[in-house]
Amino acid sequence: MLKNIHRLRKSREIQRVFQKGKQTRSQNFIIRYLPSRNQVSRFAFVVGTKVDKRATRRNALKRQMREVVRKNLEKVPAGFDIIIIGNKIPNWPIEQKKIVDELGKLLLSLH
Repeated sequence: MLKNIHRLRKSREIQRVFQKGKQTRSQNFIIRYLPSRNQVSRFAFVVGTKVDKRATRRNALKRQMREVVRKNLEKVPAGFDIIIIGNKIPNWPIEQKKIVDELGKLLLSLH
């Protein structure tokens, strides 16, 4: 579980990232990010019903994404508001190693 200081909670903060932020993507994930004045990076995770109609699978994917971010938090550049979006995933279940590889590359590419 991410600490509260690393979470984007308010809907207006999330909307600001969607409206004004930049985007980078991989095969299974999209990252929207916006520089902020905070000392730490904050995260929100989104997996829509296009990925899977079943809430249990969507929540499982969000838990996996959160865990990858939590374990690699020190590698993520500080001072960003980041939204990680799970895209349509062709092969379910997605392997943890693939999530780690893709999200790791995307998070390190933030500038």
